[in-house]
Amino acid sequence: MPYQMTEANKESLNAIHEESVEDLDDPTSLFAYTLTKAMRKHFGQDAAQEHIYLQRFEIPQIRLFELLIQQFPLANLSQHCTNTLLIDALSQHTHPVLMDIGIGTGFQVMNIIEGLTKRTDCQIQQLTIVGIEPFADAVDTARQNINRVAQNADFGVSLVTRVAFIEALSLDELRQMLPNQYDGLYVNASFALHHIQQHSQRKMVFENLKALQINVLALSEPNSDHYEPIYARRFQNCVNHYGALFRIIDTLAISDTEKAALKLFFSREIDDVLGHSEEVRVEKHYAIEQWRELLTETGFVLQKRLATFEYTQLNGTHLQTDLSDRYATVFENEEITGLFWAVL
Repeated sequence: MPYQMTEANKESLNAIHEESVEDLDDPTSLFAYTLTKAMRKHFGQDAAQEHIYLQRFEIPQIRLFELLIQQFPLANLSQHCTNTLLIDALSQHTHPVLMDIGIGTGFQVMNIIEGLTKRTDCQIQQLTIVGIEPFADAVDTARQNINRVAQNADFGVSLVTRVAFIEALSLDELRQMLPNQYDGLYVNASFALHHIQQHSQRKMVFENLKALQINVLALSEPNSDHYEPIYARRFQNCVNHYGALFRIIDTLAISDTEKAALKLFFSREIDDVLGHSEEVRVEKHYAIEQWRELLTETGFVLQKRLATFEYTQLNGTHLQTDLSDRYATVFENEEITGLFWAVL
């Protein structure tokens, strides 16, 4: 797989694909569709009809975003955990810096600023946000969102942004983004670092963060090895991980159309894991053990910060708080995401 597949194998794959297309309202058929669609893409087969198959599941982008943040427990619980930890830590400084790798449209940073504003014991006088994001449109939106929320904060907020991939930035370039004076440097990387293609690049990024003498790296990542170069193993890992995500979606109290739309959102990742060549694919998730090894290799220590959370369960998924070195989101006794608090 896939290069050992015969023409007969490919015909069987196409038959499964066509059969699944006939009943996309069935959850099992939809999952089979996403897998076979990705595998067919790997062979360069025409996907021109895909949009026609899926038109009835399209929903407005803003609604999809709301579902991911409000209803999908992995995104919600993971951000709730990380935000709680960061708010607790940042509030103890007067001039802290929060560097957000993959800041996107700034939604998580907005929530952190709002959380800090609500703290009666917050000591912050000036908060500097350093946002790194490869997509310029997202950065423009993030700037608008953060500036709007900052108007209601009872402390100063300054925003420094850079349109770039974190692995393309040198240590000097990172240093230039920091203010002249600060009393705490916290780095947040939520579901961003698995996009770095090579292990050597990930190691370099961690070493640069270490050289900055950061206080903490708050790292949130899915728990599945899609870095695996052997296709058959990566396929099985993909089935296990996204199969769990699809089952989580099936538990949500939303419409069938919205469930399908969420699944098709994640099917873009499946397309990358199974459909793209090794040279260009970017959804190269690590399993928990691989992140732990990389953090240790680069001089970080996992020092779980204790906190009190407003809630630890959402839609059948719970935040596991009793692990020795991290937090985790768990569904059906399976760790879906790992949440690390790494110090030097």
